[in-house]
Amino acid sequence: MTSPGLTTRFPARPARAWLGLLVAAAVALVPITLTTGLVHDALYLLLGSATVVAVLVGVRVHRPAQALPWYLMATGLGLWTVGDSIDSVITDVVGLDPAPSPADPFYLLGYLPMTASLLVLVRGRRPRRDPAGNLDSAIVTAALALLAWVLLVAPGTLGNKVWGSADLVAALYPAVDLVLVGGLARLLTTPGGRSRSFRLLVVAVLMMVTADVADAALSTEGPASTALLEALWLSSYAVWGASALHPSMVSLTEPPRVEPVTFSRWRMAAIGAAVLVPPAVLAVWTALGLTVDVWAIVVGSVLVVTLAVLRIKVSFDQIQAANADREAARMALAHQAAHDSLTGLPNRAQAMTMMRGALSRAQRSGAVIGLLFVDLDGFKQVNDTLGHAAGDEVLVTSGRRMQACVRTGDVVARLGGDEFVVLLEPVDEETSAVAVADRVVTALRQPITLDTGREVVIGASVGVAIAQDGVVDPDRLLHEADVAVYSAKVGGRDRVEVFDRRLREELERRDQLQQGLARAIAHGDLQLRHEPVVDLASQTVAGYEVDVVWPRPGEDELSRADLLPVAERSELVCDLDTWVLREAARQVTNVPLSSRPTVLSVPMSGRHLQRARVLQDVAGALADADLPASHLVVVLDESELDDDPRLLAHLDELRALGVRVCIDGFGTREGPTDRWSQLPVDLVRIDPARLSAGPWSGSTLLRLTIETAHTFGWDVVADGVTDRHQLEALTGVGCRYAQGPMPRRTIAALSAVG
Repeated sequence: MTSPGLTTRFPARPARAWLGLLVAAAVALVPITLTTGLVHDALYLLLGSATVVAVLVGVRVHRPAQALPWYLMATGLGLWTVGDSIDSVITDVVGLDPAPSPADPFYLLGYLPMTASLLVLVRGRRPRRDPAGNLDSAIVTAALALLAWVLLVAPGTLGNKVWGSADLVAALYPAVDLVLVGGLARLLTTPGGRSRSFRLLVVAVLMMVTADVADAALSTEGPASTALLEALWLSSYAVWGASALHPSMVSLTEPPRVEPVTFSRWRMAAIGAAVLVPPAVLAVWTALGLTVDVWAIVVGSVLVVTLAVLRIKVSFDQIQAANADREAARMALAHQAAHDSLTGLPNRAQAMTMMRGALSRAQRSGAVIGLLFVDLDGFKQVNDTLGHAAGDEVLVTSGRRMQACVRTGDVVARLGGDEFVVLLEPVDEETSAVAVADRVVTALRQPITLDTGREVVIGASVGVAIAQDGVVDPDRLLHEADVAVYSAKVGGRDRVEVFDRRLREELERRDQLQQGLARAIAHGDLQLRHEPVVDLASQTVAGYEVDVVWPRPGEDELSRADLLPVAERSELVCDLDTWVLREAARQVTNVPLSSRPTVLSVPMSGRHLQRARVLQDVAGALADADLPASHLVVVLDESELDDDPRLLAHLDELRALGVRVCIDGFGTREGPTDRWSQLPVDLVRIDPARLSAGPWSGSTLLRLTIETAHTFGWDVVADGVTDRHQLEALTGVGCRYAQGPMPRRTIAALSAVG
C-alpha cells in the first residue's frame, strides 16, 4: 500500500486467488443450474457463503486503508445468503411459495449495506465536497426511477385499487435497485484510478441490478425464478468476492492524487440521455397508443429538469470560482514578480518601472524627482557573525523603518542584498531629498532587537540623485545615486552624499576610464608585475603571484587596486581577470620546462567567480598554455567571499579541476569558525605584520592563526615578506609559503639553494 496521493503499485505477479474464485464459481454454476431440490440449494448456499468469506479474507490479506466498505459488502452478501437459505427451506423443505416471502426482508436489507459501502468508497476517493458529482448521479438515478416505474412497478400495481403487501414488496425491489445504481453512479463520477478491483466491483453491481430488473420484468407475466437468473445472481456474488480478493482493492480506499475535474464525453452522454428520458417515454407511449401516466411524466420531468438546472448552476459557479482563482493566482504571481519575497518591498525590476513612470510624469509636469540609494553599513558582519536569519530580520526591520521616514506615495524598494532605493515623487528642491536621507540614516542607526533578544547596531550610507523635469533615464539616475553612495562610503560611511558637479565629473572620468580600460584589454596594452612565492619547506622559489598594471603614456600608471572600482561596476572585471589569467599562463610557457613555477597565483574578482563563464575562462587558459591545473592558485579576497551559492559552487568546480583556491585576509576578521570550516579552500593568506606587534618569531597570535588554519587542513601563505630573517621566523611557526617584495639577492640565494 502506498501513501495517500501516490499511485498504488502492485507486484508484477499478484496473487491469483480472485481468479481462482471466479473459476470455481463458473464450475459450480454447472451443477447448480442442472440440479434441483436440496442438492441445488446446498451448492447455492455454499457458493454464496464462499463469497462472504472471500471478502473477509481479502480485507485480512491486503489490509486496505479503510476496511469499513468491505465489511459492509460482506454484510450485504451475508444478508442475501441468509435470504437464500430461508427461501430454500420454505420452498424445498416446507413446500410453500408465499408472497411476500419471509426471505424478502433479508434481501431488501442487504441492499442498504451494499449501497453504504459504495458511498463510503466515494467519500474516501473524494474527501472534498462535490456537488457536481452528486447532481450528475442524481439526474441519472431520477431518469432510471421514471423508467423503473413505467416498466416495472406500474404494470403490476396500477391495476390494483388497493396495494397489498406483495405489491409493496414488488415496488420496493426496483427502489432499492435504484438506490444501489445511484451509489454506483456516484462512484463512477469520482476521480481516481480504475483498477481491476474497481472494474470487478462495477460489473458485480451491474450484474445484480440486471438480474433484479429481469426478474421484475418477468414477474409481471408469472413466476420468474429461472435457472438463468439464479446463475446471474450467483455470478454477481462471485465477482463481488473477486473484487475484494484482488490486490488492487487497496487503491479503492486511498485518496487519489489531486486531479483536475473533467467532464468526459461519457458523462455528458449519460446526463443528456437521462434528461431525454421523460419526453422519450411520453413519445413511446403516444406512438404505441398506450394510456399515458401523466403524473409519472410530470413528476419525472420536473425532477430531472430541476436537477439539470441545478447542475448548470453548479457548473457556472465552478467556472466563476475557477476564474476568480485564476485571477487571484495571476495577481499573486504578478505581485511576486514585482516584489521582494523577504521584505515585501518592490524589487529592482519594479523599482525601475516605477522610476520610469515617475520620470515620464515629471517631463509633463516639470516636477523634481529625488532618488536615494541606501546601502546598509555593517550588515555583512551581522550576517557573518549571527547568521542569515538575523540578517533577514535586519533587512525586514530596515525596510519598515525606511517606509516610516517617507510620505504616502513615496516608494521604498529593495534592489538586492543590503541595497535599497527610495523614490521621492515629487520633491520641491534638493534639500528636501537630503532631509529625507538624513531621517533614513538616523532611523537605521537605532539599535535593532532580534527575535533572540540580542541587540545589533548597523548604519547606512545614502546617495542622493535629483532629476529635474525628468530629463534623465532611470538607469542613469540610479547610476548617479550609486556613485553618490559610493562616495559616502569612501568618505566615512553612515552619512549622506549628494550627486553634484564634482561627482558628475568623477562619473565622467570613470566612464572614460572604463572605456579606456576596455580598449587596453582588447589591444593588450596592460602589463603584469610578478611577486615571488617562496616554498619555506624547501627554501626555494616555488613561483610568483601576478599583478596587473596599466602604464598609460603621459599619465599615472594604474594598478589592479586602481582598476577594480571601475571594472567591477560591469562585466569588464571578468574580461580583466581573463586577460591576466591568459597572459600569466602564456608567460609560463616561455620559461624553460625545468624552471617553470609550480605556483602561479592569480587574484580574481568575486564578481567574476559568480559568473558561469569563469570555468571556461580558467580551463581555456590552462589548456592554451598546457599548464597543470595544480600549479594555478586562484586568490580571492576575504571581503568578497560571501555565501552566494553560485560563487561557492564555482570554487568547488575549480578545485575539482585541480586548481587551488586561496583566501586572502584570514585571521583579520571576526566570524564563526564553523563557516570557515565549510569553505572550499586550499590555502589562506595572512599578513604577519598585522598579527605581530614585534618580531614574528615570538608572536603568539601569529602562531595560533597558523595552527588554526592547519586545523582546517589549509596551507598558509604569508604576505609582505622582505628579508631572510622573516623567512626563517615563518618557517619556525609552520608557515608553508611566503611572498613579498624580497630583494634580488634573497631571491638569488634561494634560487641557488634550489
